[in-house]
Amino acid sequence: MAQHLSDEEQIESLKRWWKENGTQLILVVVLVIGSWFGWQQWQDYRETQAAQASAIFDDITELVGNQPIDALNDDDRQSLQGLVESLRIDHKNSQYAQYASMMLARVAVADAELEKAASLLQEVIDSSDDDALADVVRLRLARIEVARKDYSKALEILDLEVPVAMTALYAELRGDIYYYQQDFAAARGAYQSALSSLSESESSALPILKLKLNQVLDGSADETAIQTNAVEAVPEAVQETTSSEDKGES
Repeated sequence: MAQHLSDEEQIESLKRWWKENGTQLILVVVLVIGSWFGWQQWQDYRETQAAQASAIFDDITELVGNQPIDALNDDDRQSLQGLVESLRIDHKNSQYAQYASMMLARVAVADAELEKAASLLQEVIDSSDDDALADVVRLRLARIEVARKDYSKALEILDLEVPVAMTALYAELRGDIYYYQQDFAAARGAYQSALSSLSESESSALPILKLKLNQVLDGSADETAIQTNAVEAVPEAVQETTSSEDKGES
């Protein structure tokens, strides 16, 4: 009898607990299951969006290839604008949208719209959480400011610590800018820094760097030589949108 009463008490206790907590328990279970399905749907959505953005960017690279923008016919150029805007609007939170902005900057440079190109590159820098990509874009933005003869702005852009892989490029451009400002001592220091920072993979830049440094050292700096990797290099520098540098692979 005592055992029987004990069982009844346990059952009654369980009933009371369920009455007090059952609804809350069911709600927690529903929320957990709902959250899991929601997370799965969000992951599927992100994967779909990423695939769509990647496909659009593949279409862009296939359309442009390695040719300069000004070599595109009107129809191809209009198609390019449409694809780029699609990335920037429909996939604005993807890194492909940043590549699209860089592509628009390439178009702007081809059209001699340097202010527009500078604005687009600054937009990439401000929105990117990829430090490697931002460093590449800053270098290109600085080259555009050199082409606009805003040397102070260009130096301001270059005034930051960068990875070893970018050190020589930044130092060389600073040397070019100092030359334009007729600060030849600073130019020499920058070129020497660039030379000392060159890696084996950058050996192709050695001849022009030595030429620039020697001309500054002997006081016979040739403006044409200095311009080789500065103002005249702006279109090419901005056009390298689909290179491994852009994707932080270098």
